[in-house]
Amino acid sequence: MEKKRWIKSIIILIIILFMSELVMLFSGKVGVLNTMRRVTSGAPHVVLKGQTLSYQGKVNFDDIQSVEGYSTSDEGAVLYKAKGTPISPPWIYVRKENTTFFRYKLPKLPWKL
Repeated sequence: MEKKRWIKSIIILIIILFMSELVMLFSGKVGVLNTMRRVTSGAPHVVLKGQTLSYQGKVNFDDIQSVEGYSTSDEGAVLYKAKGTPISPPWIYVRKENTTFFRYKLPKLPWKL
């Protein structure tokens, strides 16, 4: 009987987690799973014009000349974008090492993708 209670509790917690992720997705915010993934990778928390950016992983630019300065975050971190991208770029980068960058994007509502 005790084992069934634990299993039900775990299932309920998982359902609550995914429901909260859906609410965050439909409100245009960064969810808990994305935040956990960002923290475990060691990427910084980046806020641009009051909006938290969604972490998208690491990227390595072999040609460092293909990246240019874009802006600074609200915390003062230097942000980069790929050369040739529009003024509002699809990807925003934060330098980790020489040619390795963390990739972010502005979270968007699903119906505005």
